[in-house]
Amino acid sequence: MRPPLPRSTVDAWERLRSAGELVNPGLLFDRYAVLGAVQENGARPARRFEHLKAVQGAVRSLGAQELARAYQARWEAMVRAAGAEPWTMRAQTRLVTGLGSGGPLEVGFRFDRLGFPVLPGSGVKGVARAYAELVEGHGEDDEDFLAIFGRAPRAGESQEVAQAGQLVFFDAIPVEGLELELDVMTPHYPDYYQRRETPPTPWQNPTPITFLTVAPGATFAFAVGLRLGVTDPDRRLRALAERWLRQGLAELGFGAKTTSGYGRFVGVAAEVQR
Repeated sequence: MRPPLPRSTVDAWERLRSAGELVNPGLLFDRYAVLGAVQENGARPARRFEHLKAVQGAVRSLGAQELARAYQARWEAMVRAAGAEPWTMRAQTRLVTGLGSGGPLEVGFRFDRLGFPVLPGSGVKGVARAYAELVEGHGEDDEDFLAIFGRAPRAGESQEVAQAGQLVFFDAIPVEGLELELDVMTPHYPDYYQRRETPPTPWQNPTPITFLTVAPGATFAFAVGLRLGVTDPDRRLRALAERWLRQGLAELGFGAKTTSGYGRFVGVAAEVQR
């Protein structure tokens, strides 16, 4: 039961693992899943479970390495260079990021290139915008809203009306307490969801699907900086965007399954915890 990769690649990977070398959790999850974990979720779910437990262990090991401290320091230097004042928030509930991104195990999970679970900046920006629109009622007719988020051309408009936002929402990174947990969702109408010509009838066999989540208690660092060439001398725009983001993370949540209570954050710190 080997990953569907060239034999020389798999052999090199196994040599690193057997020697106790650091394993990239993102590579392990996305590229080195054995065929049994990919193909046999329904008949033999144990292989999938074992694979996800290995990813859990790889994340735990990565978080204990000096690489994690260097990674956080580099991120902080980058965001401060863009005029951002980073702050932290703690996950109050389980967090699912990248669930719909696909991958060998049907459901995805978002890792960056070094293997750290991250909250993509595009999603972070979306949470702030959703809060501003849905809760506070702002829109593109609001000067500050337009300055922060920009706008795309509507139907029938020329590209010249497009406007980039003046702020940059950075990827949020874990800085403390990172741990992955396994969760299970059970589609009760698998034939219906797979777009077969079958209605959602009660006699279909439920198929439990195990997936990765970030455990409650993980602390992430967030930052909103300035686009190159933009000035915000009194920090008014950044303060407004940060408030919308903080409130959105607390009230709307981040990632998938937020209507089920996932992805809620609590606690605000003035800057990154060291």
